[in-house]
Amino acid sequence: MWRVLLQRVLMLLPVLFIVGTVVFLLIHLTPGDPAAFMLGPDATPADVDRLRSALGLDRPLPVQYAQWMYRAVQGDLGASIFLRKPVPAAILERL
Repeated sequence: MWRVLLQRVLMLLPVLFIVGTVVFLLIHLTPGDPAAFMLGPDATPADVDRLRSALGLDRPLPVQYAQWMYRAVQGDLGASIFLRKPVPAAILERL
């Protein structure tokens, strides 16, 4: 029984990696600038640039992916842009 459980867990790892990669790419393929959306239409370009830098959106895509995956593995899912609250709190609220 332990052998079957270990096999299932080992098969789950590549699936989680693929799903995580697809989610990351979908997030970055959506139109619009998340920093501009978060700050609203009255934001100055300097404010948007500061927030992009603070969020790490000014870094190359592979660096962003590595940081995102590292935080996701640790359980840090970040904050929702739309709800303006931590993602785990938003998930628990919906459950």
